[in-house]
Amino acid sequence: MSDQTIELRAADVAVPADTPRWQSRALLVGLAGAVFCVIAAVLDLRDFLRGYVIAYMFWTGLTIGCMALLMVQYLSGGFWGLSIRRVLEAAAKCLPLMFVLFLPILFLRTHIYAWMTHPSMTHENYWYLTQGKWIFRWIFYFVIWGMLTYELCRRGDRQDAPIPPGTYPRFQGLSGVGLVLFSLTTSFAAVDWVMSLDPHWGSTIYGLIFLAGQGLSALCFSIIMLTVLTRYRPYREIIKPPQFHDLGKLTLAFVMLFAYFSFSQWLIIWSGNLPDEISWYLQRIRGGWGYIILGIVAFHFALPFALLLSRERKRAGRRLLWLALFIMFMRMVDIYWYVVPNFRDAKLFSIWYLAAPIGIGGLWLAAFFYNFQKRPLLPLYEPQVPNFLHQRSGHGH
Repeated sequence: MSDQTIELRAADVAVPADTPRWQSRALLVGLAGAVFCVIAAVLDLRDFLRGYVIAYMFWTGLTIGCMALLMVQYLSGGFWGLSIRRVLEAAAKCLPLMFVLFLPILFLRTHIYAWMTHPSMTHENYWYLTQGKWIFRWIFYFVIWGMLTYELCRRGDRQDAPIPPGTYPRFQGLSGVGLVLFSLTTSFAAVDWVMSLDPHWGSTIYGLIFLAGQGLSALCFSIIMLTVLTRYRPYREIIKPPQFHDLGKLTLAFVMLFAYFSFSQWLIIWSGNLPDEISWYLQRIRGGWGYIILGIVAFHFALPFALLLSRERKRAGRRLLWLALFIMFMRMVDIYWYVVPNFRDAKLFSIWYLAAPIGIGGLWLAAFFYNFQKRPLLPLYEPQVPNFLHQRSGHGH
């Protein structure tokens, strides 16, 4: 280990002093949103629960998306991931909160999933769609995600203390296996929690669409946090345009990946002329829903794709910030388009759809900032830190 690594102190890379204030504000928003949720549940339980599923899928997707991106960084290396590692770890540690916030869906599941009160709706899927197996899989998903998060963060904690020679924590093996487990559990969770809202319809690429969306959300959130941190010391001096450039390129890749998976699903179903599968799309392009899907095509893919082609934009954190915020908003719109049309009596818009996104979002951010302020911005004894701090140009390796 180099002397430069040993000389780095936690005080040199401390989180901004404003972090507790951010946490308090987020908590106030979350508590106000929780009151809004109670009011929404009393006045219109159906619309509230539909909004709750949207919000839950978005914020849970962001949590496990950050966990997956952390594993990708450990496998690939590079300064782009070192600069946001603590952000990803703090976000992944919000997993216990998301486990608890699943309880409203669990207890009110019969108001959301029609097949739970009418088992005959499942037809050939009866072997998979049973309440007992559905609950067991929910617990199983969180056990897998929790074990991965715990082990990744435990090994990450060891990098904040002097590491004896030969005892440096290994991440590559864990990350390789973890990404396989993440892909499988995330795909099945998307089927259980969203696709099963319509038990008659199925898609083999459905889970990959959500997986790509989660990675995109994680990258956008990382860009937002990195841009905010560059307003404070020491990140103001540490973060260079190449870090933003790398994150911008990855965001562009995930925008294209999400669009590819989404278009592939539509193309295969439409070209195959499959009546049952096509009906799922028909109810999502008729009436006002058609404008929603046009907006998703234009603003979830076309506009971000065009803007991210600019090298200058990808290297400018402040310009990326607004685009990242916009993409995260479109992520929630996309989940809304997947969830709400499953209900034949659904409204195109309801004020009660907003209760859960505000409430869960505030609580999630409060938990995130609570986790984030517990550790320095950089792992103090990570071997790459000296090169990262003394970089002049170019990319990480």
